Amino acid sequence: MSVSKFSCIALLGLGLTACSSLPSMDGVFIDQKEEYKKAHELPVLEVPPELSAGSVRDEYDGSARGTLPIPSVNAVVQTAPLGDEQPAVELMKGGVNTYLLVRDSLRNTWRKTISALEELDYDIEDKNRQRGKVYLNIASEGKSGNMLSSLSFWEKADITVYVLALDHQENGVSIRVLSEEKGRIDNKVSKRILSDLIGQLEP
Repeated sequence: MSVSKFSCIALLGLGLTACSSLPSMDGVFIDQKEEYKKAHELPVLEVPPELSAGSVRDEYDGSARGTLPIPSVNAVVQTAPLGDEQPAVELMKGGVNTYLLVRDSLRNTWRKTISALEELDYDIEDKNRQRGKVYLNIASEGKSGNMLSSLSFWEKADITVYVLALDHQENGVSIRVLSEEKGRIDNKVSKRILSDLIGQLEP
């Protein structure tokens, strides 16, 4: 019995001596708890100085409101002046250079001119739309009223051909009265034709 106790005490003493002789374990098991926590934390955001508190005003802040101008009852309304309205048809006088200026397209002016001549009972001998020419048979003013004048061949001798020339201009269409030879003229007949046309072409 005493031998067994002595053996136990001896073993316990040897165990304590062996433990005390072991090297330190402080460097073997390192506490990494703090490093583990830091690894799962988000980095701190850096706020630019221009976005710091107090330097930025909320654009939806209801406290900051602009003042809208309120029109008064007696306010004067300013309007831009209108340009001078030009007539649709104008007689441009200049002797043999006298002509009608129609402020419209060539197509519309041609159509209106033919309709006006027909309403005025002018004798249209021929017309060429591509060239803008209308040939009119105008009876001479000095035509006699005797029996010979009623004959067809006699009447042809008293007929003068006039030409209406329609030309496109920058600001409209010009209508001139020319002789049969396409020369510019200025007589009673040409003035009457232009006067009749301006009365029909005016809106």
